Amino acid sequence: MNWTSLIRRPAFLIALAVLIIIGLVWGITAVRAAQPLTLDQHVYSIANQLQCPVCNGESVADSPSPVAQEIRSVIREQIIEGKSDQQILSYFHQHYGDSILESPPKQGFTSLIWLAPIIMLLAGLVLLWSVAREWNARPKLAGDPDTGADTVLELTADERQRYLRQLQHELDLETIQNLPATKEVSA
Repeated sequence: MNWTSLIRRPAFLIALAVLIIIGLVWGITAVRAAQPLTLDQHVYSIANQLQCPVCNGESVADSPSPVAQEIRSVIREQIIEGKSDQQILSYFHQHYGDSILESPPKQGFTSLIWLAPIIMLLAGLVLLWSVAREWNARPKLAGDPDTGADTVLELTADERQRYLRQLQHELDLETIQNLPATKEVSA
């Protein structure tokens, strides 16, 4: 297969577009991550990783509760003291337990939460690969635009006769099996 026929395939163009989009997203994310955060952004970043203890399903960063406001002020104080993000998260983890963390720890049973998407992605890729292999292995029929020529899947006369005999035999068996059972009449 040459490059010009590969470039004209829609699947190739779609894959190329997806790769370009992923590259752009990763590039923009890398540029934004490299910029230093202000104190408020840093507080928000850490508070966003903590679950509000009194709110259902809200992070400390988004919760208006007094408890969340107090936790945000503790985060601010610890940042000013020079503690690292991990030290601050560990502080709250020690005081509140696993339930305070937005992202569950990557150990024990909760490791399944982290592994499941990876396993599903790999299974999807294997399925996609096997379907693509099967699709490429299908016989080329006449009028198929991928063949470039009018080729036909042909059978020899002997093969055709063998398939016809096999088909007739299977139809005969099906007919015999579907006949209604006759009852013998005893006199």
